[in-house]
Amino acid sequence: MNISRQASTLGIVVLGQTLVILTGGIDLSVGSIVTITNVFAVSYMKGQDENFFTAVLVCAGIGLAAGAVNAIGVLKLKIAPFVMTLCTSTMLQGIYLVYTGGSPSGNVSPSLKQIGNGLCAGVIPYPTLIWTALAVLLWIALSYTPFGRYTYAVGENPDAAGLCGISVDRIKISAYLLSSLFAVAAGLLASGYIGTTSLSLGNDYITNSLAAVLIGGNSIEGGKGGVWGGFLGAFLLMLLFALLTMVHVGQAGKLVIQGVIIFAVVFGQRYGLGRKG
Repeated sequence: MNISRQASTLGIVVLGQTLVILTGGIDLSVGSIVTITNVFAVSYMKGQDENFFTAVLVCAGIGLAAGAVNAIGVLKLKIAPFVMTLCTSTMLQGIYLVYTGGSPSGNVSPSLKQIGNGLCAGVIPYPTLIWTALAVLLWIALSYTPFGRYTYAVGENPDAAGLCGISVDRIKISAYLLSSLFAVAAGLLASGYIGTTSLSLGNDYITNSLAAVLIGGNSIEGGKGGVWGGFLGAFLLMLLFALLTMVHVGQAGKLVIQGVIIFAVVFGQRYGLGRKG
């Protein structure tokens, strides 16, 4: 249960990252969205429950704006997803650094703190329940709705999907917007857990979300994979980090192992596809 609580915010980011990768893209702005959500949520809540919904709406608006910028850059300006989402990430970093003056302060509302740290029935962390519920909803959308079928079709072959009458741009825009909203949700839960502001809160979410998606069997090429692979990948990644901490492996060692894992999975996918071809 403790590991599932730690994995929940990463797992929610992974849900959005999975959507984008299924369409053949990538989202490197998720970490900055988590951080800017934390900054603005704490700023607007000011430790008061009556400001909770206002803060959530403001953060959701920021997330949608970031997702829209990503989508416009990728689809209309034809900028590579890697470059465009990295630019958005950098812009968001500048915004929250200017907003806080480099010295964030404040506290989240008691309600959000309870959600971030509380237990349902005294056993299951609320973040774990929220993560699981979102995963189930996304799985249903991808498995049993036209949106899901179109998402896989666009990732597999966007030209063929377009010829079949699928609005490729609409599917990709939806993926980037949902990815940003998932990152906002993760940022809110992480804020509730730590109870205050941290300008480094989202630093690890970019590489960790990519690693979890790939560990779960999703193809970096797009069109292959699913929700539960990424769900399991996030949990296994957090479990691995917990085990490494227990054997006194430092942050540098964890980064090396993480890089090796990503390389091994991508290499294995490409090698396997090559042999299959």
